[in-house]
Amino acid sequence: MSFLFVSTFDKLYGAGFFFLLLLGVSGNDDFIAKYDKYHNVCKKMGYQDKQCDEKEVIAFHARLSTNLRNLKDKDVVVFGTVTLNTGKGYNPTTGKFTAPSRWHYSFTWTISTYPGASFNTQLVINGKPVSYSHVNGKTAGNNYETGSSTVILKMEKKDVVSILLYDAGELARGDWSSFSGFKL
Repeated sequence: MSFLFVSTFDKLYGAGFFFLLLLGVSGNDDFIAKYDKYHNVCKKMGYQDKQCDEKEVIAFHARLSTNLRNLKDKDVVVFGTVTLNTGKGYNPTTGKFTAPSRWHYSFTWTISTYPGASFNTQLVINGKPVSYSHVNGKTAGNNYETGSSTVILKMEKKDVVSILLYDAGELARGDWSSFSGFKL
């Protein structure tokens, strides 16, 4: 048993020593400089160390700035109060999210109405409908109604996602209605 331990230790020590000799390392600074050079060459060739690769964070969250009343069919619902916009993909002036990079994204939106009002929406990518949300406060008496929907999309760089009014949009509650998304 101890023979196996010594043998394994010798192999590891020998491999490490051989690696240092192969690199021609004379000290820690030299090793780090050569590693950085090797790493940069590999990166330029398209190879990356997945453990050290920093994930590109793209995420946003925005709320309605004010109550929205009597929008027209297919109007963009603009969520103007931004609380997070890492990656700068969401535009609070237009209400549109433009993918900064290709990948899968998750989007969630919530619409809240006042009693007696309805507000129907759809999420579109490049103008094509993907998902819908129906919030109807007309049938619930004196209750505020809220509806949410979530969708996951595979997007290309520069694809555009927005929330549009669908058919009816009498009244949506500001601060209680939101739109968020993030890159998976």
